[in-house]
Amino acid sequence: MTWFWLACVALGSIGIGLILGFKGAALLFQPTIQDQNLKLALDRNFALTILRRELANWLFRRDPDRNLQIYREALGAVTAIDSMNRTEQYGQRAGISKKFPWYVDFDLIDSHDYTLYADALSWSNYDEIANHYTTIIRFQALQVAINEDWPRQGPISDKELSHLENYVRKYKDTQLKRRLKAAIHEFYTYRQYENESLKYETATLIVRRVYHFAENRYGVHFKDTGEFGLYGFFFADNRDEPFTNFYRSNADFTEETWLDDMRINEPPI
Repeated sequence: MTWFWLACVALGSIGIGLILGFKGAALLFQPTIQDQNLKLALDRNFALTILRRELANWLFRRDPDRNLQIYREALGAVTAIDSMNRTEQYGQRAGISKKFPWYVDFDLIDSHDYTLYADALSWSNYDEIANHYTTIIRFQALQVAINEDWPRQGPISDKELSHLENYVRKYKDTQLKRRLKAAIHEFYTYRQYENESLKYETATLIVRRVYHFAENRYGVHFKDTGEFGLYGFFFADNRDEPFTNFYRSNADFTEETWLDDMRINEPPI
């Protein structure tokens, strides 16, 4: 019977060795699997952020003020998600996942690389695109709350909201500056045929001379937007070309705020 017990001991040793070996292998590969999950979550979050950025650009170009309001509402939704219990969070994520089973389903544009967003999204209206934009934000916020592998940084923030508020103001300044330049050019063209007239009016704008102690100034009232702007210029340092300034102003042109415009070549729409 000695051979029997020797065989049992041998088989037991082999079994223990296999168990220990499997456990060792599992421990060995565990960090790698965890790293892969983290990287996968990071890539998925990045892809959603890119899709979201495409939609935000389209929304902003059409109505920056409305886009700002949408962002504020989305930030409120993210705050509400953070306050939910786990059951509510899982329920909301399940609802979005049912509508978009695969990450590729979040791609609302789904077009060629070169297709203009205005063309690719022409089938949809502003509200539909805005809703999809906020849905992506909500899904990302839910993943932050539920998925331990997901990046800890939230999809949007108060800091980014502050930047957006400044960016909207800068965009409007860019629009106003371009309109001021066009209005003054139109005014000078008119003066060539109207004996140096100091006032010019059309259906959309009024241009008139405004006194200033240092600059030659003209005030412009844009009737369609209710905006007021100032154009000023002066010569100095024996320059052939004048120094020019553009300001946002009020109805009687007594206030001035220097226009902080974007340095872009294409006109903002």
